[in-house]
Amino acid sequence: MKKILTIAAVFLFIVVLTNLANRVPVDGEPGTAFSLKAQKVVACSANEIVLVDPHQTATRLDKDESWPDCGSFQGNQVQDFYLSRGAKTHFLGFEKTAWWRKAM
Repeated sequence: MKKILTIAAVFLFIVVLTNLANRVPVDGEPGTAFSLKAQKVVACSANEIVLVDPHQTATRLDKDESWPDCGSFQGNQVQDFYLSRGAKTHFLGFEKTAWWRKAM
């Protein structure tokens, strides 16, 4: 009887510990890459950048130190941005978007 009670207590402890561990929010993993296609830069500062897609949906991103200065982005040019997640958005690169993507 004592063994069954001990095993049940250990099992219950593991279940409670797992439940508590699952409640802790996960930080965005650095290195998780994503892209934003056909974006125009509408606002840029040292700490943040605002991008707008062809459907006029704005995306505000907090920048880290990897971003180039704001002068390298031309305001009326449509570009594809390659980024990764972290505490702030990490800049991987950008390029002029394909002509067919602008119309989408």
